[in-house]
Amino acid sequence: MWRLFVLCGLAPLTVSASEHWIRFTSGPVEVFSSAGSKDGREALVKFEEFRHALGYVLGYDDLQMPLPVRVLLFRSGAPRTPEPVTRGRAQYNIVLTAGQIIPNATFARLTQLFLDANTARMPAHIERGLIELFSTIQVSGIRITLGEPPQHPGLDWALVHLLAVDPEYYGNLRVLTYNLRNGVDEGVAFRNAFNKPPEQIAKQAQAHLAAGAFQVTTISALPMSPLDFPERSVEPAAAQLAVADLLLGASSRAIYRDLIAQKTRVPEAWEGLGMLALREKQTDEARQDFASAMEAGAKSPECYIEYARLEPHNAKATAALTQAVKINPKLAEPHFLLGQRESDPPKRIQELKLAAKLDPRNLEYWQTLAQAYLDDHDYPQAAQAWKSAEQAAANPEDRERMQHARLDVEQKRLDWEDAEKKRKADEQAREIERLKEQARAEVHALEARANQGEGPATPGTKVVPWWDGPKPSGVAQGILKQVDCLGKRLRLVIEGDDRKMVKLLVADPSQVAVMGGGGELTLSCGAQKLRRVKVEYFPKANAQLATKGEVATIEFQ
Repeated sequence: MWRLFVLCGLAPLTVSASEHWIRFTSGPVEVFSSAGSKDGREALVKFEEFRHALGYVLGYDDLQMPLPVRVLLFRSGAPRTPEPVTRGRAQYNIVLTAGQIIPNATFARLTQLFLDANTARMPAHIERGLIELFSTIQVSGIRITLGEPPQHPGLDWALVHLLAVDPEYYGNLRVLTYNLRNGVDEGVAFRNAFNKPPEQIAKQAQAHLAAGAFQVTTISALPMSPLDFPERSVEPAAAQLAVADLLLGASSRAIYRDLIAQKTRVPEAWEGLGMLALREKQTDEARQDFASAMEAGAKSPECYIEYARLEPHNAKATAALTQAVKINPKLAEPHFLLGQRESDPPKRIQELKLAAKLDPRNLEYWQTLAQAYLDDHDYPQAAQAWKSAEQAAANPEDRERMQHARLDVEQKRLDWEDAEKKRKADEQAREIERLKEQARAEVHALEARANQGEGPATPGTKVVPWWDGPKPSGVAQGILKQVDCLGKRLRLVIEGDDRKMVKLLVADPSQVAVMGGGGELTLSCGAQKLRRVKVEYFPKANAQLATKGEVATIEFQ
């Protein structure tokens, strides 16, 4: 859920009682400022114009994040963090000092986070180029300038820079990214956007990089004013919590414990302690801290997710994950964890589908979903999930593995269908044999009773018919005159009591019940020794063979 890091030599966190903190919010970005209203508003404008510009290039009007991005703007003495954007207790954190420029690394990391949260994976060199391109974005007021070269420009940057600033291509970069993030093949995507193959544009990018004459371009800004964002006061306890949520080791732990002692922000403080304990691999303590936060009324989905990871009791873990989904339906992870714990295949697939849809770059989610479809023998959907896994793969090796898995689905489908056919045929054969054995046993019993002089049934005894298969409606009685052999089939010619000839087809001798002849159908081809028979049949005329029906039973009389 959150990035682990080791901190060395960090100054202890302090929040002076004399500091007045205020807050400004727009979209997923919130600015906590102790540097005053003007600096706080200007910082928010910069991040919002950056979000707008990236969304324009990607073809999104309103890029979002599953968690808020919190900017802590200190008047002075800002704590150092190990990375420009860190994962805090329930948000991403950016720490800035008033009067200093926003580092390129901050915009680079934010670009990656917005890509992860909003788009399916695109080719790696395109994403690297976008990240480098936006790392040097400049926002002055509401003027957005794009294209300043990074310290060490590379070919990936040069390609995206060319597409972003060259008049021949400007404006169609968003067409390219739209195609790529929707899974269109790279060659087709380049032709759709620029009417050129990617190889041709790659050569231009090499020449562009070698020339070193890098221009900049401007992007139409999102109309806004610093006054568009109302100022809200931040109470001292909330400011303390915001600083502690940087999760900077012992300093954050001290603030959390102080908040609990003051009986303020208690759920958040317990959750923060749980995060710190989890980072230090103190899993039992972490689980207890998360449980205390939940008992105190935690409203952070991460608290419930991390508790569920550590809770061995399935019902408790499932309840926690369900609560996490209620708090923040945009998070993919609780759906994935619910799917892993679900034993009912349809419900399992439903949760895994939601997880993969919410986080389309997560290779593990697509793999797990594909396997769930395979377990449920839904091979078309499994193949589609493997295809999405191909796009989610971050390197050629994983992409090739996903492709092989997708191609293997068809063979698995054929193998399963063959196995199912054999299983059903075996079951049917066993059932037919059981019925035949039952019929033979009953016929033998009737013969034995007849030979012993017993009647068909004693008075008052209910007669139970021996045949429990389909009931034939046709009956022919008379002399069996002729048996015609037609391959594996037989045709019986019977002279009825009215001297009329009746022809009946034996489609499969093994399926015919025989009585009074030892239980076996032993008929030679040709004219027959005169024997009287009673034949029950299913009326089913065959004009080609001139038969009236198909034989079900033969009783020799």
